[in-house]
Amino acid sequence: MIRLERVGKTFPGREGGVEALREVSLRVAPGEFVAIVGASGCGKSTLLRLVAGLVPPSAGRVLLDSVPVEGPRAETAMVFQAPTLLPWADVLRNVTFPLRLMKRAGPATEDRARGLLATAGLSGFEHRLPRELSGGMQQRVAICRALLQEPRVLLMDEPFGALDALTREEMSLELLRIWQGRQMAVLFVTHSIPEAVLLADRVVVMSPRPGRVADIIEVGLPRPRGFEQEGSDTFQHCARRIRALIYGDRLSRAA
Repeated sequence: MIRLERVGKTFPGREGGVEALREVSLRVAPGEFVAIVGASGCGKSTLLRLVAGLVPPSAGRVLLDSVPVEGPRAETAMVFQAPTLLPWADVLRNVTFPLRLMKRAGPATEDRARGLLATAGLSGFEHRLPRELSGGMQQRVAICRALLQEPRVLLMDEPFGALDALTREEMSLELLRIWQGRQMAVLFVTHSIPEAVLLADRVVVMSPRPGRVADIIEVGLPRPRGFEQEGSDTFQHCARRIRALIYGDRLSRAA
């Protein structure tokens, strides 16, 4: 469904610019959950923006259903680390805003939005302003806003990075529950190795800049997933492999 073919991205600047990505090839199947991890500055967020059509590649091709991505598409939605809610609009209007902006809102849009908010545990908060919500609740609103578009591809750029540890765990399980009910393709950027292993079917490990695919780890954990699986041999083996790819011999030196 998503295909990157030898994709490179260089941002212009002095002394030849900054090469963020080089020769990245990746395929994501319909309904697959793929996490992307790597050191800061390795191009993880840039990769998402290429798939979203927010920036063009400098080399190679990005395709969705075999069609080159040349700009934002209706079947693709993105969730950022910050919820980016409209501070003057209530929760319901924030969730429906993209469809109203694209003139795709219909008679059933509000009912669908209310249903998503109920699924996310936000019934009764439809007319609250963002400042009246906790950080985790605001991020739930942002996820509902993305899901209301009924995307076939959901791109998530460290969506839980600004949350406290307990809220982050709660949101991880909430995301799994929502995804399993819709089976859209998800590309999920995170700095947390345990989070990546818990959520994903496969974990893409990026090399330092310029970012390349260092390896792709298949996660063999059964679904549905839960935190009790973190103690399993499969979970620990995947986490160790990912850490070794990211940190290399720095782990042995630290030991």
